[in-house]
Amino acid sequence: MGSESHDPAMNPEESPGSAPSARVSDTRSLQVDRQKVGAFLALAFGISWTSAAVIYLTEVDLGTLGGIALVTLTFMWAPAIAAVVVQWRSSESIRTGCGLRLGRLRWVGIAWLTPVALIAAMIGIGVLLPDVTVTTDYSAYLLDLGLTQQQADAAVAQLTATPLPPVLLLVLQGLIAGLTINALAALGEELGWRGLLLNELSPLGFWKVSGITGVIWGIWHAPIILQGHNFPEAPVAGVVMMTGAMVAMAPVYTYLTVRAESVLAATFFHGAFNGLGALSLVYLTGAGNLLIGPVGVVGIAAAFLLTLVCVAHDRFVAANEITTGEPLSPWG
Repeated sequence: MGSESHDPAMNPEESPGSAPSARVSDTRSLQVDRQKVGAFLALAFGISWTSAAVIYLTEVDLGTLGGIALVTLTFMWAPAIAAVVVQWRSSESIRTGCGLRLGRLRWVGIAWLTPVALIAAMIGIGVLLPDVTVTTDYSAYLLDLGLTQQQADAAVAQLTATPLPPVLLLVLQGLIAGLTINALAALGEELGWRGLLLNELSPLGFWKVSGITGVIWGIWHAPIILQGHNFPEAPVAGVVMMTGAMVAMAPVYTYLTVRAESVLAATFFHGAFNGLGALSLVYLTGAGNLLIGPVGVVGIAAAFLLTLVCVAHDRFVAANEITTGEPLSPWG
């Protein structure tokens, strides 16, 4: 990991008189290296989709612990592997090219906590949908996961036996997972998407980078979505929904990463979101994953709201704007 530290006095967001760090301020080319981007995407998709085909042909159950581990190692880590290989073949620094540095720790921390607000917004939006209500029947969610009634009752008893309110306990567990095991899994994606790809597409500016990355990111998920991941009841519609969700969430990922000047922001955001996302299904009832799932309708709507928050911060709070469409310099 990088060991860069940032003196607040030299930080453009803290000192309005400083040169904006989030915009390109050097003489490097403002042209996208299409050959390099193409090589990265070909390798990332090739590894992921080949592994998905093997998983399908061997009939691996994605709902089991072994299936999840296999998807993590062979599918989710493909973008990181591709990024490392492409940087190595280009004789360029992996740390520099992929933003693998400490960056601005305050923003890394904000990114880690942001999924709490995102999930709260999802639940708030969910209750506005027809027939959707808030529930605290934890056993119903566990039964939907395939647990027996006895297993569900035991899990609920353990959850309610703690001195903390169940919702607080679940949030803390999700955040801790976002810093640990989930972060390890998320880094496999983010080193590619918000690392190499963000850096290489940065001449296009904030909105184009986010839009292109979101579409690529969504389509990349297609093979495992079609196998029942996230949307087991509607896999084909799930591909469309997942792509829409990735496009909606991409600006938030881009904003937090550029503000933090580190791919760790996207990693911890992604890890915490994966740890907390199921809470929309825990606390909402009356509809399926396409509507109330974390990457369903409520997730897309909440992501749009969070994007508005990012733009408002950029325009009215931050000393330098990055959502103007001008070229970005993601690592400062």
